[in-house]
This record gives sequence, C-alpha cells and structure tokens, in this order.
Amino acid sequence: MRVLGALLALGLLSQNFVLARQPARVWAVGDGEKVERDDLRNRNRASNSAWDGRRIKVFGARNEVIAFQVVVEAGAGGIGALSVALPELRRRGGGASIRYARPAADPTVYIGRPIQLFSVNYMNVTETTRANWVWRPGSPAAPADTKGWKPVQLVPENAKAGRGGFPLTVAPNQNQAVWVEIYTARDLPAGVYEGRVEVTADGRRRTLPVEMELFDFTLPDENSMHAMVYYEPTQPQQYQGRDLDREYHRFAHRHRVELVHAYNVASARAARGRFTGEDFTRARGYEGPGERVGNRVIPRSFYGPGKDFDERESAWRHSDEWMTFLRENFPAALTFLYVPDEPGPSEYDYIRRLGDNVHSNPGPGKALPLLVTKRYTKELEDAIDIWDSGPLGFEVERARTERARGRKYWIYNGGRPAAGAIVIDAPATDSRATIWACFKHDVEVYFYWHGVHWKHNGQKQGVREQNVWANPITFDNRGQPRKPVDSQGWINGDGVLMYPGEDRLHPSEDRGVPGPVSTVQLANFRRGLQDHQYLTLARRLGLKAEVEAGLRAVVPRVFSEVPRGGAVAFAETGDAFESVRYRLARAIARAERDDSPRPRPSRGKRRGH
Repeated sequence: MRVLGALLALGLLSQNFVLARQPARVWAVGDGEKVERDDLRNRNRASNSAWDGRRIKVFGARNEVIAFQVVVEAGAGGIGALSVALPELRRRGGGASIRYARPAADPTVYIGRPIQLFSVNYMNVTETTRANWVWRPGSPAAPADTKGWKPVQLVPENAKAGRGGFPLTVAPNQNQAVWVEIYTARDLPAGVYEGRVEVTADGRRRTLPVEMELFDFTLPDENSMHAMVYYEPTQPQQYQGRDLDREYHRFAHRHRVELVHAYNVASARAARGRFTGEDFTRARGYEGPGERVGNRVIPRSFYGPGKDFDERESAWRHSDEWMTFLRENFPAALTFLYVPDEPGPSEYDYIRRLGDNVHSNPGPGKALPLLVTKRYTKELEDAIDIWDSGPLGFEVERARTERARGRKYWIYNGGRPAAGAIVIDAPATDSRATIWACFKHDVEVYFYWHGVHWKHNGQKQGVREQNVWANPITFDNRGQPRKPVDSQGWINGDGVLMYPGEDRLHPSEDRGVPGPVSTVQLANFRRGLQDHQYLTLARRLGLKAEVEAGLRAVVPRVFSEVPRGGAVAFAETGDAFESVRYRLARAIARAERDDSPRPRPSRGKRRGH
C-alpha cells in the first residue's frame, strides 16, 4: 500500500487504474432476490440467508438445483474484465466432490456439468407495468419498486464477449451479479461440501468461501405438480434461424416445466421421446432432475378447439381416435380440448355445443376433458371439465365444490394480491409464491400463457417482431378501440420466460447461444416447484405441523382469501422462503432417517442349519 500511495503521489499511477483493479465490494445473495444494477445500498449486502458477511451458505437435497448470486460492486474506475469461477465443492471429511466443467457450445447439453455459471443481464424499466389483471396501479397490491435497471436474463458464461460472456465489463459504481447453479446428483452422500468462489477483476483475484449443506434425502424425479408453459416452435425458428425444439424442451425439463402446444396423433407420435422420457437421457445430452421421465401434458388443442369438434359425428370420431391413442401409448397423459380462450357470453352457446358433442360420445372419446381459461361460470358448468382461472378469479370454496363434482380447478398466469405477478418489475419470489399457493389449495396444474412471446400476437396491436433484449415491454394493447380502458395496458416481460440465445432479426443483440436463455422469473418457478416437492414429502411423512407452519409463514392468504383491493399477504423476500425451506429440510431428513428400516440384530445360526 505504501508503494501504491507513493506512485499515486508522483502521478505515476491513476486512482482510476487502482480502483479498476479492485472491486469496491463482493458479496452474495440467494436466488430469491433482484439486485438492481445501480443499487449499491442493497439491504442484503451485510447478510442474508445465503451470506453471513464473509461466507456463502446454501443447502438442499439430492437431485435438486441450488442457486445463489455473487454480486460484484465496481468502484469509481469500473472493471474492464470480470470473471467468476467455482472450480469444486468437496465433502468435508472426504468421499465425494462436485466439479465444474466448461460448457459446450450448446449450454443445454448438461452431461458432466453440475456447476453452471451465468451473467445477469439488466433491463431498464422506465414504464411501470400497467394492467389491472396483473395489479391495479397505485393499489396496496402493487410492488414497492417497479422502475430502474432490473435483473432479467441469465446468460451462459460462454455467450459472445460483450453480450454476457466472460469476461464481463462493469461500468463505474455499478453492480454485476453472476448466477451460480449447483446440481446435486442422486448418489451424493449427505454432508457439508466446501469450496471457494473465485472472483477475478482485471487480473486480481478475491475468493469467497462456500458451504453447501446436503441433507440426506432425495427429491423425486417426477414433479409433485405440473407447470405447463405455452411454446411456439416457430418463434425460435424465426429469431434463431433453425429448429431448436430439442434444445428448448431439454432446457425446460431442467427447470421442471413442460413446454406445451396442440398435438394430434401424428405429431404426438413424432414427439414420442418427449413423453416416454427418451429425450431426457444422457444419450440425448440430458442430465439432471427428471432423467428418463417424460412430459405428462399432451393437449389435443390449444387456444381454441379447431374445427374437428364442431359437429357431433366428427367430434366422436376425433375424440375416440385421440383417447384411444393416448390410452395405448401414454396412459398417464394429462390432456384436454382447449375451448375458445377467455370466452365472453357470445361464445357460450358454441362452448355448450362442443361439450355436448364430446360428452354424448358413447365411446372412449367421452373422456376427453374440455378446458376453459375462465373462473367458474354457471352458464358453462355442464360443458366444462377443467376450470383454469386466473388467481384473481380463483374462489377457494368454488374450487372445492367443483372438485367434489368431478371437475378439476387449475390456475394460469398471475395477479396480485391473489398470487404473484410473473413480470420483470415484480419481486423475484412472485413466481415462487404462486407455486406455494397452488400447494396450499391443491392446484395440480399451473399454466403460463407463453414462454417465448417475442413476436407480438396479432390479437394485441398487430404482429411485430419485438426486440425483446432491448425493450422490456412485451405485452401492449393500448389504443384498441373495441377494448374497454380497464382491459388495456402494457406489461414488462409478460409471456417471456426465455429469450433467444441468437437473434437474426436484431443482430446487435445476438448472444451467440444456440438455444434459450433463462430468466430470474423462470429460475424462481423452478425453485417453487422444488419447494412444492419439499412440502409434498413433508406431508407424506406426516409432518403436518411443519407444513402448516410453513404455509402460514409464506402464503397465509392467497387467491380469494385476500380481499379485493387488499395488500399482498404472501412473502416477498427470498429469506422468508429459505427460512421455511431449511426447517422443512431438517424435518424431512430426520423423519426419513427415523422411518428407514433398521437391520435386525443377528441371533446366530439355529441348530441343525
């Protein structure tokens, strides 16, 4: 330091040069927080559930993806070249380790890559989401902080230089977060795994110790609830220039969600490996949760029924063909006929006719369920088998009544204060809270309306090829003369859980990633789906008190339990969720240990044997 001071005094070394080679601060936070690019006074800097001020501490079970963020604050001189590494985690006492391996050109090839690194990309939100079905602007349900440089995309470390690939450049007095994911294999022994995160800024290295507590239980490969996300293969084809279905489905499977669209017998047969689990094997580049487990949701139609069911004879023939095919090939499939989307009264007669055409079938096609994206509506009750309501329209008692009658009651999208808002300017944990709400009220399927809504739907403001990397607003239906004012609005990040890794339409935004790029929203969906497995395991093990305490702490009031115009009651910080998850993990591990069969004491050989 004396030498540096002397050099500075002599003018031989600039202050900016010194600061550029030394980050002002390096700290860590869990996956349930959004740290904005210019937020240098974040409340989590001193400590949080993943950071005690000097050490990163995380935990989980086997067959789980555990994530945290390393936040690097640049000084007044900025950082010219920043990279982060986690070479290895070794079990304390020996016997096992988790080792990093560099990604291939395609980051969705997961074989032998239990540790993955992503740079966080920020988007400047200048217009707060304004849509009554997401939250009412100015109401107690609206998030506290909706503008600024929000963390959105998780860009693989091997992306193009200057577009999220390592090394990164950090402007003066700004944050740069690096997202770290660890997959815990099914055969890892329980214990504490230790390692060091290496942060290298302009050639100077700083290390942070890491401890991961691995509990002695395993998350199942089968999901305890299903999350389906609508997917249009034509959008990656247009933006990225080729068929990337394999990569997108593999990527989604790693996040425990299913990408869905309409199928018929021919297209379902062509996608057979997606439903048998063959597509999610090491032979096909997959390693992680859900290995060899196929997707379950196979819709017969999506965003409308098509014309095959308009007439009774045709409806019987097509429904018989479809249900027979599923019974013989994918007997565990969840299927449905999607009637007109969010229908109004003018479409009720048509929907009732569709219901009669299918339900009157004396053959196997009678079992094809009709799904509507709408809260319970009396005029449709005899036609509908699956009500799929937005959270704001989900009536808890009505759902119980409909289930008692043999109907299903699901939810789609989001809406504060009844559940989370799946948008850029809401807290990270909104996605996670929505899945907890599903557990609390026995919702078996969650539906998100689009995962790759890059080419704006013609039903909104005409088709436009959006520059989704540059403009956070991805839904905008302002100015439609036939729409009432309260059904018009704009939303940041709506319908975009994945971003194009390549961009032929906007070449300056091309990341050079031959597949999808994830988001903080999608990562928190996965976290919520893994939490759902914790809650499900705990319930199966008879840990009723622990489950109920966790629900009271995280989602005390959701759906119709929250009064109209009220404030959000669910937790909005990662720490709140992690505190409950840790208590559940300890209780599950203890219960599984106590419940495990013990070897009987040896009594020696009997005489004569």
